[in-house]
Amino acid sequence: MDGMEGKLIVVTGCDSGIGKSLAEVLLKRGYSVAASYLEENHFEEVSNAYPKKMDVLKPEEVEDFCSYVKELVRGGLKLEAVVMNAGITMVGPVENLPMELYRKCMEINFFAPVGMIKDFIPEIIRNRGRIMVMGSYAGRIAMPFLSAYASSKYAVEAFCDSLRRELNPFGVKTILMEPRAVATPMWNKGKAQDISFTDEKYLGVLTKQRDVFVKGGNNGVDVDVAAFDISRILLSKNPKPRYIIAKNVPLARFLVMIPDSVLDKGIKKLYKMDYGRGR
Repeated sequence: MDGMEGKLIVVTGCDSGIGKSLAEVLLKRGYSVAASYLEENHFEEVSNAYPKKMDVLKPEEVEDFCSYVKELVRGGLKLEAVVMNAGITMVGPVENLPMELYRKCMEINFFAPVGMIKDFIPEIIRNRGRIMVMGSYAGRIAMPFLSAYASSKYAVEAFCDSLRRELNPFGVKTILMEPRAVATPMWNKGKAQDISFTDEKYLGVLTKQRDVFVKGGNNGVDVDVAAFDISRILLSKNPKPRYIIAKNVPLARFLVMIPDSVLDKGIKKLYKMDYGRGR
């Protein structure tokens, strides 16, 4: 997949972070990019960029975006790849987190990308293209207070496995990215989430854990470095089914092999989760 004009790549969630940086890398390599954004359009003046506003919670905007991509294809562009990057984080104890927030997280992180991928499959098959989905390391290890987010990412893992095995015979490559910590605005946006619904018994631990996550995320892989690596993977001849993005990939691979009982004890100790004793 050598970069050249006439080859189109779809990237969702290009307001900031990985989506914005990845779109910039692909544009510089000569690809045409259909970039969705929610609030900030950074590509209005770029000749080979085709930005369009899309709120994935609004079915009519998702349909409009997919139709827009198809119009570009009918106009002569060749759809080479789609990158499902738009997403949201959500925190809160299972006991307290409102069901509407579970549904919102699943809609944005799972149902929306699944629907768009379904719409693009015929064209991707025709061009023996690529499908890349931005999962998460949370799709491997689900930390406390991240049940909604981790559940959506576990669902993405299963979906990508099934999709990959279905489309492999057509020569289509499905790639799942699993970022552990990339320095994007997502972390600070997550910290701004309202957690007033949280019971007092959880609040201290949740607040501490969220601070640790935000600090770790902001100290993660530089977003431009991550975007360059992601572009290299997307455009490689024989990409692997999944990739972890982290400063210390060997450590990340090791952690997923730790027995659950050992990991549970380590997490409890790490975050001093001593609430609820005797309950």
